[in-house]
Amino acid sequence: MKRDGRLEEAQQCFTAAIRADGGYVDAYLELAAIFRLQQQPEPAKQQLLALLANAPEHPGALRSLAEIFFEQAAYEDALAYAFRAQEQGCRGMNRIIGGSYAKLDHAAEAIAALEKARKEGDDVLCQLARLYAQQEDYPQSIRCYEEALKTDSTSATLYYELGMMHFNMENYQKATVAFEQAGQSGKSVDADLYLNLGMAYLKQANYFDAIRHLKTAQALRPKDIQVMLNLANACYKQQDFAQAITQWNNILMLQPLNAFAMFMLGKSYICSGEVAKGQAICDQAMALGAK
Repeated sequence: MKRDGRLEEAQQCFTAAIRADGGYVDAYLELAAIFRLQQQPEPAKQQLLALLANAPEHPGALRSLAEIFFEQAAYEDALAYAFRAQEQGCRGMNRIIGGSYAKLDHAAEAIAALEKARKEGDDVLCQLARLYAQQEDYPQSIRCYEEALKTDSTSATLYYELGMMHFNMENYQKATVAFEQAGQSGKSVDADLYLNLGMAYLKQANYFDAIRHLKTAQALRPKDIQVMLNLANACYKQQDFAQAITQWNNILMLQPLNAFAMFMLGKSYICSGEVAKGQAICDQAMALGAK
């Protein structure tokens, strides 16, 4: 009946079986499974706890309770039952243990459990990559992202996050490759993608591509100071001082007391040939910064 989708009839049969023999453990498991199929976790838990009252270390009941508590975001309870299930020989508990530790902000314990889960064949590479990144262990994070991309080579999110790890490692050429691949793989039009691409190209002194991407980021987020500072800096380093002056002035319209932008505005005027004007602005910025 359960296999045919006749869940209510199956439920009645298993309930009758339990009434006839309270020690019939398989009936509790089957009834709990039906409640889970019906998206009713609380009755499922009641059946499993009733089973444990008769068989305190029943592995199937412990495993199912760990899964239900994890799905309900009750991570401490999920951990408790997962460890008990693991002691009874249940496989697959490292994924729940690692996931629960991660949600409870215990990254080191999460990584240890998820590395075991990975060796057992669970698909946890993305979780591991993000946890290693959280711990600032960027080489291990990169390893996990690269392994994950061998399985899913079209994931824009994975390429983008891999790019961020390379950027943090100052591998700017690899970062640009990963960011470009994220864009080609369908990452949504996002100012952060173009900002990071622009900064990665800027770090490589590729000012043309840096400016191109930073202008795209600015079009998407016109008043973002980080975008504006990087664009102004790229224009200055490309020796396009007229454009740099425009960009530094745009920043000062939003942040009139930004001493750095004011100083760089002065330097841009000096480099463009307006020495006296530029020097006066630099002096003003120095006085502002000294306050």
